[in-house]
Amino acid sequence: MSTTEIKLYDIFRNDLKLSDEKAKLFAEVVQETIQNEVKHEQTEFKSVLKEDFYKVDIKIEQMNAKFEQMNTKIEGVRGEIKDSKADMIKWMFAFWVTIILMLLANFFLKK
Repeated sequence: MSTTEIKLYDIFRNDLKLSDEKAKLFAEVVQETIQNEVKHEQTEFKSVLKEDFYKVDIKIEQMNAKFEQMNTKIEGVRGEIKDSKADMIKWMFAFWVTIILMLLANFFLKK
């Protein structure tokens, strides 16, 4: 018997004037009922926890999908920047060649 059962047994036997067998049986039934209630509450709590963890897992998967989309977009922007950089270098080269040709033409035509 546990301490709680012994205390209940004493209360039932002394205060309620039950026989030893009935007091012991009643204390065991009360203790068993309490244990069943605790087990039931634990089961409910575990069920709620599982649902919450499932929801958290879904949110994490959604965030991972969003991160993948962002990475795809970033890679696209990097490609556009690379293309723009190549175009700018090409046009700068053409600009400077044109300026040099104009300066050379100006220099030779003045003579």
